[in-house]
Amino acid sequence: MTWRTHVAVGVNALWIAPFFGPLDKSILVLLPAAMLASILPDIDATAAKIHFIGGGVLGIFRGAFGGRYFHHRGIMHSLPVALVILSVMLGIFHSSFPALPYVFATSYFSHSIIDGFNTGVGFLYPFVGRRFALVPKFLRTPVGGAADNLFFFMACLGILLFFLAFKSQFFPSSLNLR
Repeated sequence: MTWRTHVAVGVNALWIAPFFGPLDKSILVLLPAAMLASILPDIDATAAKIHFIGGGVLGIFRGAFGGRYFHHRGIMHSLPVALVILSVMLGIFHSSFPALPYVFATSYFSHSIIDGFNTGVGFLYPFVGRRFALVPKFLRTPVGGAADNLFFFMACLGILLFFLAFKSQFFPSSLNLR
């Protein structure tokens, strides 16, 4: 999938946040965290957009992944890595932003899930070296293909519905926005 599709799908992890309390100012942390997490698994890809975030700050990782254990759609796309990230973030951020670990981990793993519609992904890497795809080979579409565009459109619709559903938490009634 393209980076824009990963970001749009990953931002839909915000739907988890209302279960942890009001969204008012926490959205200013949750939204960028979901966006970053959604493309973070591609840090192992040399040409990924994540290397250009923050003026290229993450570019230091370009080319750092390679070889037997660190290859594209391997360990950075695995469920065990997403669970480790969730555990670490629970310990660090749970008291300040209770929804953050869950939004981040969900957005992070959504990347691997939708990649499974284009190609095989190491969902259980490094414990199982085999790559799994979520659809048979004849249904897989290339990056930027029909499935990519469909996921992007549906994810954008989900984001729009999220902000419409929770607009009262972002805009106080005193603003009288309709």
